[in-house]
Amino acid sequence: MLIDLNDLFPAKAGVSEVQAKAASWDVTPYRDRPVQIRGCSPTWAHLIVAGRLFGTARSVDFLLDDGKGGVSVPIYRRD
Repeated sequence: MLIDLNDLFPAKAGVSEVQAKAASWDVTPYRDRPVQIRGCSPTWAHLIVAGRLFGTARSVDFLLDDGKGGVSVPIYRRD
């Protein structure tokens, strides 16, 4: 499943806004699924969202735009 951070909150959202959105975010659709996170948000926003998925998603990757189709960076794997 792909999560685009631009769909979750504005690109210039502050830490408290991202934390509040993440705290109220229903992550059950991501249970036991591989998830990729992308977007133009700061690294800390990626980490906040990824942290909400740890223990729920089967895996979490950051999808980085390298201008050639993207690079997937593994962040979390559940055994």
